[in-house]
Amino acid sequence: MPLSKEAFKTIHLIAKSGSFAVAAERLNRVPSAVSYTVKKMEEELGFNLFDRKGRQIKLTPAGQYFIDHSQWMLDTYDELVRNSAMIYTGVDATFNIAINNIINRDGLIDLIAQLNQQFPSTKISVTTEVYNGCWDALYDRRADLVIGAPHSTPKMEGVVSQSIGKIEWDFIVAQSSPLASQINVLTAEQLRQYPVIVVKDTAKHILPQDAWSLTGQKIIYAPELSTAIALIERGVGIGYIPHHRIKTSLDLGQVIKKAIVEHKQPTQLFYAWHANRESPVLNWCIEYLMQPQNANQWCD
Repeated sequence: MPLSKEAFKTIHLIAKSGSFAVAAERLNRVPSAVSYTVKKMEEELGFNLFDRKGRQIKLTPAGQYFIDHSQWMLDTYDELVRNSAMIYTGVDATFNIAINNIINRDGLIDLIAQLNQQFPSTKISVTTEVYNGCWDALYDRRADLVIGAPHSTPKMEGVVSQSIGKIEWDFIVAQSSPLASQINVLTAEQLRQYPVIVVKDTAKHILPQDAWSLTGQKIIYAPELSTAIALIERGVGIGYIPHHRIKTSLDLGQVIKKAIVEHKQPTQLFYAWHANRESPVLNWCIEYLMQPQNANQWCD
C-alpha cells in the first residue's frame, strides 16, 4: 500500500485517540477498513506501529518515532498540492529580480514580503547588479524584472522600461584626508593623487560602463557600496557615493563632501522587464511598483 495522505492521517488519528473505532468514526469508515489500512501499512513499512495486546491501543517505540517524524508531511501536504496547482495554472515556479546596487533598499522588504504572500509557490531570487549589469541581467535572462536599470535602455529588443527617478551623487573624502581642508573646488591634478574607490560593472554580455575616474588615476574596485564607503572613511581613497547612502556619514562628520571640477550628473533609473511575457508574478510586481506610494522609494 502506498504511503498516501489518507494512510498517514489514519495512523495519526489512531495514535491521538488510542482507538480504531474512534478513528474510523472521524474518517467515516468502518473499523475493519481502518484496521486493514493499518495492517497493510505495517506490512509495507516492515514493523508494527501499534501494540494491540491490551484494551487500549498503544504506539510501539517505532510507531512513536514514526508519528513524531511524519507530522510535517501531513502539515505540508495540502500546501504542496495547492502550490503545485498554482504552478500548473501558469504561476511562475521561479521569479528573479535584479536590483541596482545604488538604489535605496528600504522598500525591498515590503516588496518581497507581499510577493511571497501573494505567490507562496514561487521561488523568489533577488540579486544585485552594477551599472550595465542591470540591463545585462535582462539580456542574459538572469532577471525577470530589474529595479534601477541606469540611464537609457540599450538597443535590446522586447524590453519595456519605466522611469523611477534620479539618484544624486556626493563626492566624498575622509575627514582625515588632506583634501578635506581644501576650500576651493578640487581640480583634476589634486584628485589624481589619490585612488578612486568604485564598484565594478557586472555586465558580461553587453558593454560595461566605466565608473567615474580620471585619466591616470589609480582605481580600487570594491565589492559593493558598503565596502566602498568604509574604504573612503578609512582614507584609502576618494569617490562618488549615492547621496542617500552617505547622508548619515556626512551628518556625523565621518566623511566630507567636496566640490570638484568634473561633477557627476544624477543617474536616471528605470524599472525594466521583458515585453509580451505571460507572467502573473511579473504583472503583480509591475502593478505594485506603479502605485504612487512606491514610486520614489528607490531614489530617496
